[in-house]
Amino acid sequence: MKLFLKYRNLILLYSVLCCGFVFMSCDKKEQNTKDTSVEPTQAVSQGITAAPEDGKEKEKDNVASTMEDNAYYENYTKTGALASIKDVYKDKFHIGVALAKPDIENKIKADFVTSQFSSITCENEMKADFTLDYAATLEQGDEEYPVVNMKNAVVALNFAKENDIKMRAHTLVWHSQTPRWLFTEGFDKSEDAPFVTREVMLARMENYIKQEMEYVNTNYEGVVYAWDVVNEAIEIGDGHKDGIRIKNNYWYEVIGDDYIEQAFTFARKYTDKNQKLFYNDYGTYEKSKLFAICELVNKLKEKGIIDGVGLQDHIQIDYPTTLDYQYAINKYSELGLEIQITELDIACPEDTEEAQEKLATRYRTIFSILLNCLNKGKANITGVTVWGLSDDRSWINKPDKPSYPLLFDKNLKPKRAFFGALLDPSVKKY
Repeated sequence: MKLFLKYRNLILLYSVLCCGFVFMSCDKKEQNTKDTSVEPTQAVSQGITAAPEDGKEKEKDNVASTMEDNAYYENYTKTGALASIKDVYKDKFHIGVALAKPDIENKIKADFVTSQFSSITCENEMKADFTLDYAATLEQGDEEYPVVNMKNAVVALNFAKENDIKMRAHTLVWHSQTPRWLFTEGFDKSEDAPFVTREVMLARMENYIKQEMEYVNTNYEGVVYAWDVVNEAIEIGDGHKDGIRIKNNYWYEVIGDDYIEQAFTFARKYTDKNQKLFYNDYGTYEKSKLFAICELVNKLKEKGIIDGVGLQDHIQIDYPTTLDYQYAINKYSELGLEIQITELDIACPEDTEEAQEKLATRYRTIFSILLNCLNKGKANITGVTVWGLSDDRSWINKPDKPSYPLLFDKNLKPKRAFFGALLDPSVKKY
């Protein structure tokens, strides 16, 4: 006891020093942790992925990290600066728009197109009833040679060339908007004029495709990057075992089952090496039609005469379902070909705030699915084209029943749908 009292002060001093050392060490360790840690929001912006709690590597959500953090709508409302959708997606796929001649001849619209889109499609000017020249065909006098005149498409072709914008050529072989006289003896316009033989019609098909492709590739080299070779050739309700459209389809009636293959064979013969050949159709998410399209495309793929599938996507707010749409994209991706959304619009009969907000969410849903499939390597998506520049020019409109299905209103003002397509965080997720 005497000994303890003698060294008490020394023992107390030593205890104080030890506690101080421990405290300083803990404080230093805590400081080091704070200096080296990264907040979750910082980790995303710096590209750092934190280790998950279960020790397993989690799949990085590329869409969230590259798109959804960008507040395009907030910036627009504060500064008036509008993001360019083509620039936002420039490393993903082409962003296109369907145009008519009046759109391009309107300077305000034309300038707006160049600022927002990297691809265009003619609404009508490259369809057969716009490119076939009846008078010149009769003057030519060759039973196997329908004459093609591209004068109606020149405005769009020149616009694309001058502004370094790519073009989807729509469309070569289609049952609709193709004159009956193309299939008749002597190119006769009479309602009861007899059809030519299969052999003559095959020659006409080749000459028709050859003229159009050679004109474009000679005069506008590098402009057209994709051709819709055959359009809407599957119609399950017609009763053909393979789902081929047989009613009101002169191509099928005169040539037969293989008219689709023949069209792609000729197109491959005359296409430019940098162009891609597409089969294009609507209702591509309907199961029976989906399987028929995949079967058709697989046969064309085996012959090396097709490069991609065009999905029109004239859809509605609630149809197809998200799951059905996702399923369709997955199935087409299994073909191992390019996928392009070629004619996107979403029917919306009301211009109320509530309806347009639903439309915005729907656009966000579609673009989210496409980006996720692309970013995860599940689908080779190379283009998304909206079918129309502004609501007032939409083909869905009827004289007594307007629709509001697109990204911009009649004054080219961006709608909430535009920001939905950009995956803006202000738009509700699906």
